[in-house]
Amino acid sequence: MAKILYLYYDIMNLYGENGNIRMIEQVLKNRGVEVVCDRKTITDTDIDFTQYDFIYCGAGTELSRDACLKHLKQFGESLKSAFENDTVMLFTGNSYEMLGKSIHTASDEDVEGLNIFDFTVEEQKKNRYSGDVKLTSKLCDKTFIGYINKCSKVEGIENPLFKVEVMAGSLHCTEDGIRERNFFGTQVTGPIMVKNPDFAEYIASLVLA
Repeated sequence: MAKILYLYYDIMNLYGENGNIRMIEQVLKNRGVEVVCDRKTITDTDIDFTQYDFIYCGAGTELSRDACLKHLKQFGESLKSAFENDTVMLFTGNSYEMLGKSIHTASDEDVEGLNIFDFTVEEQKKNRYSGDVKLTSKLCDKTFIGYINKCSKVEGIENPLFKVEVMAGSLHCTEDGIRERNFFGTQVTGPIMVKNPDFAEYIASLVLA
């Protein structure tokens, strides 16, 4: 049996991000695995991240991300323990920004992150960066596709998840996301698992391992 946590399913669900949950559930079921999926949001007062095999959080508005970060801080040690125990996690869009050291918001506020990683986030006051992307990764010899829409720049990541090969629109970046242990963070939305079935299969293999 695989236990899944769908975190902030109601307010971190831009761009049809719940498709990632449906995709990973189906891939696991196709492999003969029973799947149990818990859904938690900012009204929940008891979350033990260490009991799950896979944790997912999708993209939201900047206001939703900030509200979720405030809520998530009370479970910071539990989430860090799950990370250190190699629980498989995927945070898409701006949700993975919560796990860094700090976020400097567009309103010039400095918000402390969860400090699981050392990167920092700088929000832009006027500009958004959006467009379709084609990417490659050290995960496998495949090409990935997706969509990015962000107003932030993330600095201090040593192990990016993707190399950006082709970009369209107003995007100007050479790398995206973060990969540390079994944590995967990416600004790519769309949802990424639906557009890239090989990525879903890869994540499912880690969950089963």
